[in-house]
Amino acid sequence: MLRLFLHRYPNLFSIASDRCLRPKQLSLIHDKVPKTLDPSFSDFTISYLVGSCGLSPGAALSVAKNFSFKTKATTRSADSLLSLLRSHGCTQSQIADIVTRYPPLLTFNPEKIIKPKLEFFIGIGYSGDDVVKLITSDIYILKTSLEKRIRPNYDMLKGILGSHTEVAIAIGNSSRLLRQNLDRYMLPNIKTLKDLGVPESRIVKLATLYPRSLLKDPAQFNKTVDLLKKMGFDVSKTVFTLGVNVLSVLCKATWDRKFQLYLSLGWSDDDILTAFKKHPFCMLLSDEKIKHNFGFFAKELQWSPSFVAARPVLLFFSFENTITPRYKVFRILESNGLIRRNGGFSTLLWLPKKKFLNQCVIKFADQFPELLELYKDKLQLSRIGADS
Repeated sequence: MLRLFLHRYPNLFSIASDRCLRPKQLSLIHDKVPKTLDPSFSDFTISYLVGSCGLSPGAALSVAKNFSFKTKATTRSADSLLSLLRSHGCTQSQIADIVTRYPPLLTFNPEKIIKPKLEFFIGIGYSGDDVVKLITSDIYILKTSLEKRIRPNYDMLKGILGSHTEVAIAIGNSSRLLRQNLDRYMLPNIKTLKDLGVPESRIVKLATLYPRSLLKDPAQFNKTVDLLKKMGFDVSKTVFTLGVNVLSVLCKATWDRKFQLYLSLGWSDDDILTAFKKHPFCMLLSDEKIKHNFGFFAKELQWSPSFVAARPVLLFFSFENTITPRYKVFRILESNGLIRRNGGFSTLLWLPKKKFLNQCVIKFADQFPELLELYKDKLQLSRIGADS
């Protein structure tokens, strides 16, 4: 069934370049010194990039292939920019990264173009460290118009989300919110959700935690929500907005790989659809985690694909920190008739840490001292946490 749906929507998935094809920009900063420098490049530009901006000679040579200062006089703006960035808390390595990723920034007028943006972010409530984190994670914010894009986008987001705190969280999850035309992308997609009957609180949560899903082309976004409805998702539930996020940001190649992985483990199409409808993020788990957890459940507990598919959260637990130690406790209790085998372990996995320790370890410690040994370190940490 699920494959039939996806066959009807071959272009459903977005290829998110910042997620699937992210360039390794930082590698340039630590390149080895080249054996020779091409004389066609400006020695002065390379010298400035190394001495003032903190680039390695290799990185400077790479940058100088497409960027150069004509004269020493043209570095005045660059000097002012570097001084401005340092005064706002940027380290030398951060400056080197910024220059490596976008060299033309050195030619901008810092007083007119850069400083007003930094002051704007400070003025709306960002700390100095937050500003540095923002501009180093997305340097293109520094070239985006403050008055035509950044300020109106911020005001629009605040009107939608309600507070600076929520807006800052959303921007932290996708700084494209400050650069993209929200009238063209986000607002039409929000309207689509409202028209479908998605509760406003769910829309706000989606826009705050997973804003990239709302920055898709509206036509593509409509296909996404249409597919989810055909799959049987209830638009009033949180799981619908989680599904919107997954289908919006997942590469098609990754979806196909995950789908084939589940099939290789003995799952049917219906099993995969069941798991996806209950917890869409099951398609975002790593291949290793899926294979490791399900393999353990199938071998040690004889749980079927349909059993796990109906409880996909089981795949999310940490194998080392939760599944393994709790299974050891479970085996002791189960072998002594204190807990049923079929399905009993899944109940133990759901218990909060403190409740599990009290109900399954401390409660039976006198009868089975080995339980305390199994959880000795965790009990000590629990006591430390209670005392602090």
